[in-house]
Amino acid sequence: MTASLPTITIGSADPLPAPVAAHAARQFADAGVIILKNLLPAHRVAEFGTAYTERYSTGISAHRIKEVGDDRAMITLSMEGAFASPDIFANPVALSIVAELLGEDFILGSYVAVTSQPGAAAQSDHADQAGLFEDVALDASVPAYSITLVIPLVALNEITGSTRFYPGSHRDPDMEDLTMAVPDAEPGDAILFDSRILHGGQANRSDSPRPILYCTYHRTWYRDVSNFRDMPAVVVDDSTLARMPDAERRLVSWASREAYD
Repeated sequence: MTASLPTITIGSADPLPAPVAAHAARQFADAGVIILKNLLPAHRVAEFGTAYTERYSTGISAHRIKEVGDDRAMITLSMEGAFASPDIFANPVALSIVAELLGEDFILGSYVAVTSQPGAAAQSDHADQAGLFEDVALDASVPAYSITLVIPLVALNEITGSTRFYPGSHRDPDMEDLTMAVPDAEPGDAILFDSRILHGGQANRSDSPRPILYCTYHRTWYRDVSNFRDMPAVVVDDSTLARMPDAERRLVSWASREAYD
């Protein structure tokens, strides 16, 4: 069966009005995912795509790369140049929803890109993070503690491949009547999803790479050791931190204190 996903169309770069953010958060809490149409201007996404190709095509340290599927690699981004832009990691619209779900005190728990090469096969269904208690019912009953913002750098469709989601599976991964949704996305669209939701990347049937940025926000006490035991989750240097406004610095300063060795 197929399902539709809650969707909000963004009309401003400013934080959402409180009632709108609260409504979006309620929709998210129920489905485990929400589509943010027009989160960024398409020209900004094109700039990020160019910067990504120039910076990450070659010469990446091995300890910052992890294979996450067939011809599909995850790279920890350096918070420098275009990727130090708050448009991405501290987007006011997205964070107004995140704050409704995680509270005002949360961190950027990881900052990565995943690139699927031409011909990459579909991923199997999975959740991004292991449960807190290794108890399916208990893990599904707690409020959200990890939320991912997905920013595709190319259009997502049947050819390039999108991500299939199973709405509601963050609350009951064993539910018998799972329905699937595979949203298309244009450059500038984004997706927020609960890290517990079942999902999987579709095959890339195009002749070009499919790079996607992932900003994952955590409650301050949580760290994703299942995915980042052997690689850094956030890379930011002290000079970049020093230039950040306080609101942005609080998102990432933990990574400087807990630097990957």
